Amino acid sequence: MRRSGLWLCLSLAICASIGIAAQSNTTTSDLIVHEWGTFLAMSGSDGATLEGMYHEEHALPDFVHARSRDQLRLPSMHLKGETPVIYFYTDRPQKVAVTARFPRGVWTQWYPQADLVGPQLSATPPESDLRNGHMTWLAEVVPNSGRAPSPAPPTATKDALWNFARDVDAAYVRTTNNVRKPAVVESERFLFYRGLGRAALPLRVSAEDSRTLALECDDPRGVQHAFVLHVANGRGSYAYLPMVRPGARVTTPVPSLDGARPLDEFSAHLGDDLAARLVASGLYRKEASAMVNTWRSSYFQTDGVRVLFVLPRATTDALIPLSVAPEPKELVRVMVGRVEVLTPDREHAAERAVHDLASADSAARQRAYDWLRAQGRYVEPILRRALKTTTDPSLRTQCQRLLLSDFVTELRAAVHAPSNGAPFADDPIYVRAQLASLLREVGLDAEARNEGAAVASALRTRPEPSIDRAEARAYLRAAARAAEGLGNDRESAARYGRFIEFGSQVATNRQCIGCHQGEGPRDLSWYRDWWAGRKYAQALNRAGLVDEMTARHEKTLAANPGDVAARMMLAYIHESKGEAAKARASWTALCGPAKSEATAE
Repeated sequence: MRRSGLWLCLSLAICASIGIAAQSNTTTSDLIVHEWGTFLAMSGSDGATLEGMYHEEHALPDFVHARSRDQLRLPSMHLKGETPVIYFYTDRPQKVAVTARFPRGVWTQWYPQADLVGPQLSATPPESDLRNGHMTWLAEVVPNSGRAPSPAPPTATKDALWNFARDVDAAYVRTTNNVRKPAVVESERFLFYRGLGRAALPLRVSAEDSRTLALECDDPRGVQHAFVLHVANGRGSYAYLPMVRPGARVTTPVPSLDGARPLDEFSAHLGDDLAARLVASGLYRKEASAMVNTWRSSYFQTDGVRVLFVLPRATTDALIPLSVAPEPKELVRVMVGRVEVLTPDREHAAERAVHDLASADSAARQRAYDWLRAQGRYVEPILRRALKTTTDPSLRTQCQRLLLSDFVTELRAAVHAPSNGAPFADDPIYVRAQLASLLREVGLDAEARNEGAAVASALRTRPEPSIDRAEARAYLRAAARAAEGLGNDRESAARYGRFIEFGSQVATNRQCIGCHQGEGPRDLSWYRDWWAGRKYAQALNRAGLVDEMTARHEKTLAANPGDVAARMMLAYIHESKGEAAKARASWTALCGPAKSEATAE
């Protein structure tokens, strides 16, 4: 069926379902619908909104549906719609049709399964395609009886942030996932969706110096409940502004950290204050607590200067229009705008860090890398800002190289645990190994060799874990990166190959399968866009081993077609050579036929 014909049929089916839902409604609907979420942007010291805001701070549970990883990596986006969740309250089972639109963006992740997600995007969509996002669910609402319906919502890890959104009194929702064959029913306590866009938030925040912020609102309704936060060195402080009026320019000091509260105490105090404002905006107490608890580590415990505020309801409706049929008797939508602010001090620190990566002093290089790594999901917009503002041609070149590196382009910032968002405490040797790899990637070969040699020497003092043990992951990755930093491409290829062999066990090793519950790769499809696969192919190319290893993997597969690691490595080689059809055939053999996550127009 042609795309236009498919879209027409789906539209008719959805409209029919909406009509059925509306007819099933009584004279006065008992349906109550509440929604909360966050829209995140980052601004330079001059108030300019920065691009590169597509990164994740912590991983979503593995059962969440998503576009392909290439379609999640959209550097031109500067607004991230995070965790809008929609709750339903009713005393009777009923069917609902829900459509969420994003005129200046696209939806990227959702759960449970939607019946329609659009627009369809290519692997690398042009900027003109990144608009008119829309998603429709045809869902069954199951009143809360004190126990989960059948099937029950999928299990998330015990400490997953996802669980906070479930701690409410809302009904359950069920949808049918027709992508799966046979179709399966999915249930949850809410409808979840997430997106990326180019729309602007109504509050512009600038920092002419690092001690004062200027807030300007271009929304005719103004914005309420603005919180100005300053978090650093394990302490936090904030100021509250009840209203920023339209057209006004409000200057406010960056809250001082002199006498500031420790993070736990600060988070508890601010969390209670913010939750009270969310309740005043229309949320139920449990909903407000769910929102605050979901974002506690990100809002309150991440270093930086940021402004949180409640978007006017009309602004939310224009930004992401929502329709529900049957029409609810109450629809509450509370969205928090969040602007991360690059103060002049932080901008200068970024330039110093980029400069010091090329330092002859190893300690200076490590400090520079540690600073960049600590920026987490914001390292890309920070580097994009430095690229535009620096007057040093060498820094501009270094920023351009960094922006192409795996260190920057990975979807998730690997400085927080994927489940609960807590900061990682990584082994310094493993961190230094990533620095060695990064230095090689951006052309600082002498510096890379210095770091690689130090890591290789340290690793020789440690026993190499057996490949079937979870501890092998960090060791093998570090060994591959150290060899890469040393410029030993043959050894690097061998080490990355071993790392791929480790990863391939997710399909066969019972210990791996047991650990990867609720987060992390649970099947081979996750590895299609794995950075280690790209590194393996790059090392082979530099070592001149592509043809030799291609023949070796083909021979291995001829003798043993079930060798997962050999087929994965062959797929990465095909990708590096631009042989898309061969790569696709390899992944189809590994994962089955590729399927879109929902019906696309």
